[in-house]
Amino acid sequence: MDQQADQQTVNGRKALDDWRSQIDALDTELLRLLNQRAAIACEIAKIKVASGLPAYDGNRERQVLARVVEKNTGPLDEQSVTEIFSGIIRETRRLGTQRMQEAASKP
Repeated sequence: MDQQADQQTVNGRKALDDWRSQIDALDTELLRLLNQRAAIACEIAKIKVASGLPAYDGNRERQVLARVVEKNTGPLDEQSVTEIFSGIIRETRRLGTQRMQEAASKP
């Protein structure tokens, strides 16, 4: 390889490393936000237990999904956004249900 090709390879690796660093930082921020969301879901679970409300609220789930789809500007498409947020909702509901059961079983 000539010197120009070597430099392009080095520049390509640097650009790739830079993009990957940005992805890593975003993943860390997403994890922080997901855990914050889960903590709020646990607080909601406490309120639901105290109020005698069920863990699952289909209307609320549909509202959340409709809102995020409406707010989406891409490049993720509607199906991707719906699938991602459905998973987030499912996992936070699972955690909230677990916390509700723990709270209900305490004397």
